[in-house]
Amino acid sequence: MTKSRLFLVVADIHGSMSALDKTLDLFDEYKADKLILLGDIFGTDADEMVEKLNRIKDKLLVVRGNNDWYFEPEFAEFDLFPNAYENLNGRTAYVCHGHKLNDMNLSQYGASVILQGHVHRPFILKEQGVIRVCPGSIAVPRFNSPKSYAIIDNEKIQILSLDGSVIDETIY
Repeated sequence: MTKSRLFLVVADIHGSMSALDKTLDLFDEYKADKLILLGDIFGTDADEMVEKLNRIKDKLLVVRGNNDWYFEPEFAEFDLFPNAYENLNGRTAYVCHGHKLNDMNLSQYGASVILQGHVHRPFILKEQGVIRVCPGSIAVPRFNSPKSYAIIDNEKIQILSLDGSVIDETIY
């Protein structure tokens, strides 16, 4: 039997070094197997951020957000994808920032889970036979939501606030 992998999913850091540091602390605390960053990551401290992310390059999946398109890190040892697919313990996830997501036809992505950022508000929605997950923002939440992130482990997806309170969860 294959061991279930644990994923930490974070979106919309928007150049906040303290939010990146918190993300990396959570990555260590959970002993996560993979960190998935859903775009809008970099800011004025981009070089220092890249240096920190290079340390976990083999456990990292990064997609570009609408605010990351100008950024081409010359010394990044990881790729920045426009979107990607990830195996979440036997289920396929489409991973994107969300600003170009066609939410009128989610089945076109060929995935049972869609991980997205962009809206800065945490949610888990079941639409068109797909589970759509936005972890919110760990740096600049909107709509009176708390700073938040998602954990995917075994068959459960949870969105948590920084104090550890469960905001939303589902079995997938």
